[in-house]
Amino acid sequence: SKLGFRREKTRRIAPWTWIVLAFLPEGYPSSVSSDYLAFQTWDTLQGLSTYIRSMLSTQALLSGIGVGAATATAIGATFQWFLRDLTGMVGGIVFTLYQGSNLDNRAKQWRLAADFMNDIGMLMDLVSPLFPRAFMFFLCLGSAARAVTGVAGGATRAALTQHFARKQNAADVSAKEGSQETAATLVGMIVGMFLARLTANNIVLMWTSFMSLTAFHVYANYKAVCALCLTSINAERMAIVLQSFLKDGKAPSPEEASAQESALP
Repeated sequence: SKLGFRREKTRRIAPWTWIVLAFLPEGYPSSVSSDYLAFQTWDTLQGLSTYIRSMLSTQALLSGIGVGAATATAIGATFQWFLRDLTGMVGGIVFTLYQGSNLDNRAKQWRLAADFMNDIGMLMDLVSPLFPRAFMFFLCLGSAARAVTGVAGGATRAALTQHFARKQNAADVSAKEGSQETAATLVGMIVGMFLARLTANNIVLMWTSFMSLTAFHVYANYKAVCALCLTSINAERMAIVLQSFLKDGKAPSPEEASAQESALP
């Protein structure tokens, strides 16, 4: 029967195929755009570096709040965390007010800017314990930077998901991206915990590790954005197309236009 055939077909699938099915959209590669794999590869690598660094920044942040200190109080730590979250929420609202309408048109550029802001946020967390008197300032500044990351990253992710989906499978593309991110998070947290323990009493090694991972994060994000080949038209791409047509008498391909786009908003 048809049901029996499907069960037999399922039993014959190799173990590695199940891994592919868990992380790639159904029907890959024909179900997604040609730039999907390159972008997701670099995006996963940058995500991995982010989760590793997050363990270092969290360790520094908890130290600054006073976890483990005899003089620290629960209400003091709660108030500091409250101000941190409040600043982030207000920052996210203000950013949305001024830039929300530009996120669709310049998804490629804001995707890169979002991760730059995440780097700044983590850097502020790591710096904050070094300046006890300015601890709250750095804490709130880092929270505001990450709020921009959350708004810009989430909005541009939705726009890019629509770009990648080629067979009305945006939900599947989004779900598989979630699986990829979860896997990167798990690996990053494990490696990050090991690195946090290794650098706990060595500030030079901690900063060297953090800055090295940050440099790789910036590079991976730049490569991910450069791999994108968006086919929609915005003001910048229209200007590129018109300039090329007036100069050479023909419109550039999406790949050619993408190569001429600026990387930053």
